[in-house]
Amino acid sequence: MASIGRAIVRVPKKVKKGEVFKVQMVIIHPMETGLRKDPKTGKKIPAHYITHVDFYFNDKLVTRINSSPGISKNPYFAIKMKAQESGTLKIVYEDNKGNKWEKSVNITVEG
Repeated sequence: MASIGRAIVRVPKKVKKGEVFKVQMVIIHPMETGLRKDPKTGKKIPAHYITHVDFYFNDKLVTRINSSPGISKNPYFAIKMKAQESGTLKIVYEDNKGNKWEKSVNITVEG
């Protein structure tokens, strides 16, 4: 089983200066609502979900996505952005149990 918090991020290899492009991301996470019961014990499974995802480009906040327990397991997030220069896209995400992760990818801008 993949480890909780691992992220798969997809960005174009190269983008043109000022071009709008898509950043896609899947986070490996159980996303439990706190409402389901364990079929073996009958006890509620504690809530465990991503609370927010922050996208930074060259250390400047681009956007924040606030999340809730109603999102499916291994959630998919996508944003559109543009860049005027090459740099690093850092994605920081946290869950309701205080776990925090980061994933960084390089963006190459041409022209």
